[in-house]
Amino acid sequence: MELFKIYERYLYSICYSYTQNEQDSLDIVQEIYIKVFKNISTFDEKRPFRPWIRRITVNTCINYKRNIKSNIISLNYEYASGLCLEDTIVSDYNLEEEVQKKELKKIIKDGLINLPCNYRMVIALRYFDDLSYLEISELLNRPLGSIKTDLYRAKAILKKQLENDMEV
Repeated sequence: MELFKIYERYLYSICYSYTQNEQDSLDIVQEIYIKVFKNISTFDEKRPFRPWIRRITVNTCINYKRNIKSNIISLNYEYASGLCLEDTIVSDYNLEEEVQKKELKKIIKDGLINLPCNYRMVIALRYFDDLSYLEISELLNRPLGSIKTDLYRAKAILKKQLENDMEV
């Protein structure tokens, strides 16, 4: 139980980076807990635990997406709510800066949602989990060149979306 408390936030952040949905991420984390519990006997205690649980997490996220037959939006999907009164009251920034930050976050979040799954995963592992290209390649069991290409293409898509959204 202590182990789950230690890794809960870490696992959730990976799942959320991949799904961009709170409820789906929580569901996946629960599924990961079950897999870890069932397979803990296969863990080599001479090796670090974090890469082992990260591998389970990434595979579970990928499998989750494969199991969805079509692009059905979950009933739990969180739509960007914009600026709320509480954020404005407690903010140290002026309102205009706060609105710009919220808009930029929404644009980036929308951009991530619209990325193909393989691009979203490499972006999440590279920029949210700070893994190197080689680590991502090994984790996803894909060639290093493919990882670099996916990251380049994902960033190009996000840049184009950002430019288009800034023009509007």
